[in-house]
Amino acid sequence: MNVQLFSFRALTAVFTILLLFPGCQDAKRKAIDLKMQGIDLNYKRQFDKAIETLHKSLEYDDQDPETYFYIGTSYFGLNQLDSAFEYYSKAIETDSTFGQAYVNRGRMYKERNDRNNACRDWLKAEECGIKSIKEETKFCK
Repeated sequence: MNVQLFSFRALTAVFTILLLFPGCQDAKRKAIDLKMQGIDLNYKRQFDKAIETLHKSLEYDDQDPETYFYIGTSYFGLNQLDSAFEYYSKAIETDSTFGQAYVNRGRMYKERNDRNNACRDWLKAEECGIKSIKEETKFCK
């Protein structure tokens, strides 16, 4: 009898929490929806709209490295290279295992003739599982 009462109370508590805090899931869902819209705009080369939409996504989830990464690629598409670099760096700050951000930032270091930092980023990208940069990293080893 006590086990049933405990189970009922635990179940009631779970449902109460879910009813009182639905906004957590709603915010995540909104962030994902906005991010997907922003990525779509990025691929359509509508970079200004993509940046605006992706920034709205960050209002709901500012810990998503992919959102920062795609803001960076949008700025890169607009040839705003300092902003692109900044957002690739924010993606890395948010998740130090986000390999593609290292790849892109490494390419930007290369364009700045900063081979040491380019190699550091590319080798880190390899550590993170990116296999498509063998051409870049062969000069770093």
